[in-house]
This record gives sequence, structure tokens and C-alpha cells, in this order.
Amino acid sequence: MEYKKRTENGSFGEPIKIGTGLSIDDQVASLGEQLAQEKIKGIQKDLLINSLGETVTQLKLEVMFLKGGGA
Repeated sequence: MEYKKRTENGSFGEPIKIGTGLSIDDQVASLGEQLAQEKIKGIQKDLLINSLGETVTQLKLEVMFLKGGGA
């Protein structure tokens, strides 16, 4: 957080930082990084689900073949 003191002539002076919080730009950058990480996790999850679906399909075909369903 920042605030500006008034100077002797009534205008605002330079901003003075209060506390140790991140600036707005730093917060936006941090949130952007977190969003990118979450998107990557989502893509990885989707790839895993697709891979598992393919594995299940392959196993079903193998079971059908073993039961005599394949020609």
C-alpha cells in the first residue's frame, strides 16, 4: 500500500510505501504466473484422462478377444 503526503504548496509528494505488501503490478504478475501453472495442470490432467481412457478401451478389446469375441 502507498500513500502520498502533501507538500508545502499543497500538491502531492512522492508515494511512500506502507508495509511489505506487493505492488499492484507484482500482484498481477504473480497471479498471471499462478494462472499459467493452473492451466498447465489442467492440460496435464486432460492428457492423463485421455491416456487412461485409451488404456481402458484397449483392455476392453483384449478381454473381448480373450472371450472369443474377436475374429
